[in-house]
Amino acid sequence: MRNSSAKKPISEQVYDNIKMKILKNILEPGERLIELEIAEELSVSRTPIREALKQLEQDGLITYYPRKGSIVSEVSVDDALELYEVREYLEGLAVKIVCLNISRKEIRVLEDIVNDMEIQINLRDHEKLKKLHGEWSRAIINMSDNKYLTSTMISLYENLGRISRVSLYYWDQSKIAYEEIKNILDSIIEGDELESERLAKLHVKNAKERYLSNIK
Repeated sequence: MRNSSAKKPISEQVYDNIKMKILKNILEPGERLIELEIAEELSVSRTPIREALKQLEQDGLITYYPRKGSIVSEVSVDDALELYEVREYLEGLAVKIVCLNISRKEIRVLEDIVNDMEIQINLRDHEKLKKLHGEWSRAIINMSDNKYLTSTMISLYENLGRISRVSLYYWDQSKIAYEEIKNILDSIIEGDELESERLAKLHVKNAKERYLSNIK
């Protein structure tokens, strides 16, 4: 495995690689992580892999079972609901901050994302539409310009990313989520910080309800 430009220790590079695959559902819940296979894929020894797996277990992303080894952890319904609960209030705050401080240039960035969403709806490209939902969230985080809020929300989105495919599983749900985002943008453009905050919180509440509906 090649060293990064920042020259991170090999164990950290292995950790980053596996974590990314888990958060993007390349490695799915319940999937077994075999040290030998990882070592061959990344061209590293098994020692940094063990160190990385130990850290991933502490993060709650994998679970170690005797005689089974390391397994990608499931995201429980209780975990998901707690994540949504925190996201609701933090995303509302982030959108409110953005509304109060947004520049014309930043408005154009958000408008471009929403316009791209509409294009993908017309093309019926579900995968690209779901990616644009993620782009919207990342743009809001960056524009909030609050390092503590940003770091917390990045961690939230990383974990929620593992279940976003559930809340946006159906085409109609992605279209409804687009309409919610469009309404948030309209309130931001109008400079109505309280309404934009309310709509952002409602958007997360609805995402939670879509998730619960789909897992049933």
